This record gives sequence, structure tokens and C-alpha cells, in this order.
Amino acid sequence: MYQSQDSKIHVMSPTAKAKKSELQTALRAARENERRWREMHDEYLTDQDSEEQWAATAKLRKLEVERLEALLGETERE
Repeated sequence: MYQSQDSKIHVMSPTAKAKKSELQTALRAARENERRWREMHDEYLTDQDSEEQWAATAKLRKLEVERLEALLGETERE
């Protein structure tokens, strides 16, 4: 007896492909910005205020990377 299995074919629309591509580009840029910001840490160790400013900006850069990763993950599940 022959049984066929249903296979799910996932086809992305041109719009979805463009969105995914844009998100991948934005994510690469955000990761690069985060990396460069971490490298600048020593420059901000001059005083407490500068270090706090550096830490706050570093947190925002990390959140941006996480947000883009989440958005990209959503497009891959669609």
C-alpha cells in the first residue's frame, strides 16, 4: 500500500523577501554599531557621567539588535 505524505511548501512573496532582506541588512548594521560601541568603552571611562552615558547607549544598541532579531525571526516563521 502506498501512502503519500503531505509536504508543506513555504513560498515567500516578493514583498516578504524584500522585508526579510531589509531586516537582515539592518541587523548586520546594528550588530556592527554595537560592536564598535563596545570597543569605545575605554574612551568613556574618564568620569562617572561619561561611563553612565556609555552604558545607557550600549543598552539601547543591544535592545535594537534584539528587536531586529525578533522581527527577523517573525518573518522566518511566516
